[in-house]
Amino acid sequence: MLCFLRGMAFVPFLLVTWSSAAFIISYVVAVLSGHVNPFLPYISDTGTTPPESGIFGFMINFSAFLVIVCASLISITKLEWNPREKDYVYHVVSAICEWTVAFGFIFYFLTFIQDFQSVTLRISTEINGDI
Repeated sequence: MLCFLRGMAFVPFLLVTWSSAAFIISYVVAVLSGHVNPFLPYISDTGTTPPESGIFGFMINFSAFLVIVCASLISITKLEWNPREKDYVYHVVSAICEWTVAFGFIFYFLTFIQDFQSVTLRISTEINGDI
């Protein structure tokens, strides 16, 4: 099987390591910057202000890309499936579930990052009596 070939295990290992590092690095940067309490901060406060919000966003987007790579490596383990085989239906259902999970993670991470960033926008206008 392709996913068990020598050297192919680095992709799932990189995915887990990189995703864990995204949370840890953004937490460390937030604590060192003084943006959060070092003991049990709210998770939504950890990535709200720069620079940790940019670091977190970049690293989670790269993790979403790695999820797609992992899903594509798993789904191509057997390249030729015959519809008359007894496990063909299970393969099709499994492939659909894998791609659904992969794209679900991507859309989740791309939309969830916005919740960690807070932006305050103040607009002041002046209206003169001169027309």
